[in-house]
Amino acid sequence: MIFASDLDRTLIYSSKFLEGAEPDRPIRNVEIYQGKEISFMTEKAIRLLKELSQQMMFVPVTTRTVEQYRRVSLFQTEICPKYAITCNGGVILENGQIDRHWQEYVQTKINQSKTSLEEVKTRVIETADAVWLESIRTVDPFFIYLIIKPELAPAEVLNEYARWAAGQGWEFSHQGRKVYFIPSFINKWDAVQYIAEKEGKKPVLTAGDSYLDVCLIEKSGCGLIPRHGEAAADYGHLGLTETSGIAAAEEIVEAALLKKLEAAL
Repeated sequence: MIFASDLDRTLIYSSKFLEGAEPDRPIRNVEIYQGKEISFMTEKAIRLLKELSQQMMFVPVTTRTVEQYRRVSLFQTEICPKYAITCNGGVILENGQIDRHWQEYVQTKINQSKTSLEEVKTRVIETADAVWLESIRTVDPFFIYLIIKPELAPAEVLNEYARWAAGQGWEFSHQGRKVYFIPSFINKWDAVQYIAEKEGKKPVLTAGDSYLDVCLIEKSGCGLIPRHGEAAADYGHLGLTETSGIAAAEEIVEAALLKKLEAAL
C-alpha cells in the first residue's frame, strides 16, 4: 500500500499560514531557509507519519523543486522516503537520486508538446500588468509560475488565463500569491502511478489541498482534501477532513493508518 501526499498546507504548514492563530498543540520546525524557521508540523503528526512510514510506502508529492524539497529536514533525517515526487510530477527521486527513466519520459512529452514554456511565458508578458504581477519564475523545463498581488489581479484576466491554458493543454492554478501554468502531462498522479507499478503496490491513499492535487484524489479513489484547502469548495465531495489548519495533517495520517488496518482485517 502507498500513501502519496502533498506537503505544503497538507502535511506541513508555513509560518505565514500560522500567523495570527497560535496552534493549540505542540509543533516542531521542519524547514529552515536563510536562517529562518519557515515550515512546521505538529509533534503528533510527525509521530503518526513515522508510524505510517514503517507500515506502508510513504511518497511525498510536491510542486516544490528538488532543492526546495530537500530543505524539509524531516524527510532527510528522520523519515527518509524511498521515493519523492517533485516539480509537480516532473521529477521523481529514488533514494535521493533522479529517476532517469522517468526523466526521459517527461522530456519526450515536453519535446512533443504543441505549446512551449516560452510561449506561455510570452503570453503572460504581453498581457499582464506590473501593478499586480511581481515576477515570473521558471521551473525549467517543466512549468512557470507567477508571483502576484492577488488583491490587485483582475478576476477576468485570471479567468482568461485559465481558459487559454486549458486550450493549450496546460493546467492553470491560482494559489494565493502564486499562479501556476503547468503542462497537463506533468502531474502528480501519473508520477504516483509510475511508482506504484514499479513497486507493484496498490491501492494508493492520497491527500492534497490544491487544484493541482485533485488528480491524486480523483484517480486514487481514496483521498482527503484538508477542509481549508482551495480544492475543498469544488471537490470536497471526494473526501474532506473534519479539521482545518495544521491539525488536518494529523487527521489525514490517522485516516491513512486506519485504511491500512482495515485492509489487514
